[in-house]
Amino acid sequence: MAEYQGKRENDMKTNLIINYLPQNMTEKELYSMFVTIGPVESCRVMKDFKTGYSYGFGFVNYAKAEDASRAIGTLNGLQVQNKRLKVSFARPSGEDIKETNLYVTNLPRNITEQYLEQLFGKYGTIVQKNLLKDKVTGMPRGVAFVRYDRREEAQQAINALNGAIPENGTEPLSVKIAEEHGKQKAAYYAGWQAGYNQSRELTAL
Repeated sequence: MAEYQGKRENDMKTNLIINYLPQNMTEKELYSMFVTIGPVESCRVMKDFKTGYSYGFGFVNYAKAEDASRAIGTLNGLQVQNKRLKVSFARPSGEDIKETNLYVTNLPRNITEQYLEQLFGKYGTIVQKNLLKDKVTGMPRGVAFVRYDRREEAQQAINALNGAIPENGTEPLSVKIAEEHGKQKAAYYAGWQAGYNQSRELTAL
């Protein structure tokens, strides 16, 4: 047991999670980028098994802990295509980090990321947040994703904020676990992509 615990602690020092990957980035490209720092034992872009839709994040596990630390210092914040990478140590998988991602709707349209942080930061450590904006106007759509460090924190936020009307808001917030929403989004995207490819083939005829 002690040996397993030691391995887990070591994995935590060598295993990195990379968020905000460009949608079309391959594992080969991700590997090429991170192997410049040091030897990489494994590299994976997380995708939907059936559709191949990239979830926009991946994992890189280094052979040495010092290379993992150096990769964070060197590659965190790097601009790749239209994305800015977020590179950090991956947390060990376990029950306490499941159901940590929240899907929030009915937010005030004038909300800022700072206010989102202030609103949800009271209930725990926010690992990642994403305020969705209209692609044309750049204005917030009233929808956001907020990921906490632990499930208990996410649950506290749901208990406190689901159904509550925030400052400057007119509608009660809807705050729920986002995992199911993510699957729906992947399925929707796969359907859209299939339709897009089909229309391209028809145009080519």
